[in-house]
Amino acid sequence: MRAAIWFLFLFAVAVALSIFLGANQGVVTLFWPPYRVDLSLNLVMLLWGFSFLALYVTLRGTQLLVDLPQRAQRWRLLQKERAVQQGLLQSIFQLSSGRYLRAQKSAHKALVLLQDLNSGRMEHALSEIYLSELQCMLHLIHAEAAHALRDQVGRESHFEKALSWSRALQVMSHVEPMETSHLLATRWHLSDKDPQAALSSLAQLSAGAARRTVALRLRLKAARLSEHNELALETAKLLAKHGAFSASVAQSLLKSLIASCLSQAKDEAQLLKTWGRLEAKERQLQGIGMLAAKRLLSLEGSVEMAKEWLDHDRAILYKEPQSLSPEMREQLVLFLQSVILALAPNSHDLNLLEQAVRSHPQVTELQYLYGQTCMHHALWGKAQQLLELASHRNMAPSLQRRAWIAMAQLMEQKGEHAKALELWRQAALLQH
Repeated sequence: MRAAIWFLFLFAVAVALSIFLGANQGVVTLFWPPYRVDLSLNLVMLLWGFSFLALYVTLRGTQLLVDLPQRAQRWRLLQKERAVQQGLLQSIFQLSSGRYLRAQKSAHKALVLLQDLNSGRMEHALSEIYLSELQCMLHLIHAEAAHALRDQVGRESHFEKALSWSRALQVMSHVEPMETSHLLATRWHLSDKDPQAALSSLAQLSAGAARRTVALRLRLKAARLSEHNELALETAKLLAKHGAFSASVAQSLLKSLIASCLSQAKDEAQLLKTWGRLEAKERQLQGIGMLAAKRLLSLEGSVEMAKEWLDHDRAILYKEPQSLSPEMREQLVLFLQSVILALAPNSHDLNLLEQAVRSHPQVTELQYLYGQTCMHHALWGKAQQLLELASHRNMAPSLQRRAWIAMAQLMEQKGEHAKALELWRQAALLQH
């Protein structure tokens, strides 16, 4: 379409010129005393056009000739710039493929060319920011390769140079090189098993960069490596909110970190402070209440408070025991037994257990716990019936042994020493 329009335009110009020049009878007379020269107007116009074209070509050629050294310099700078970019790409590929020595050589070659570019740079050719970014990136690649080769001296040398270029770029409002440098340094420190230095590098990031997922993952790893469980827990919460983990992984990680924080408590006050920092949904994670209650009792804390912290786990055991693993049910039942026996008999606990056993008669752990609770309430006959029923069913050896011991004690109270002796023997055999 464009070509057709141009053809039409050229035809229109040709027609206009033929009409104007064909019928033009004008004459231009030049007087140069004592001479007179008569020229056709068409010829004068053609001569004027050709003279203008010749003048333009002459001036343009002169300008190109004058600019030839500058153009040659630009061409040389362009070739060097392309060589630097090629060296940068080669070093990146070689670093990614594990060819660390070649990556260092390519980066070094590019750095040498960059020095020539810096010395021969023209204001309108290459910007200072662009060259500084290239310098910073090449030094970081060299440092990363040196780290892989365990050359700590070379790594620190090139990292300091990259850091100096990063600071210069940061002054010019380019913060990405500085953030990249600190994140790489954090990875190196973690690889060197130096979590404190890693946390120090992360502390130099801006507030926005420190909240990014990559920085949070590094902070979580450093905090766990340094056993700073409170910082690790806080970081894991942020990562979970950002969707960095799947739901199951996030729950498992939070549970592990909360357990570590609880186990680090040195006294009851510190444990209460740690428990108070937890959100409601975190306290309701499976097994967390039991871990906190165990730690509280190990610190000689209040048994009543321990029982209160067990409410959620106990509710799961009573209402949905199948959702718990057999090992978890065993641990929870044993700990609940110790808490219940440490307190005065409570009819409310007995009623809750009775309802749970009626709702889940196939769960032997509940029958065992109900029997022990009945024994604590001096309901000897019911306790014996429940413990006998539980001991003859498929139950964990530790619970079965405790059930036989409890029945042996009941038999001794009733004066049936032969049966008691047999039960003691069975419990002893199971223990071995």
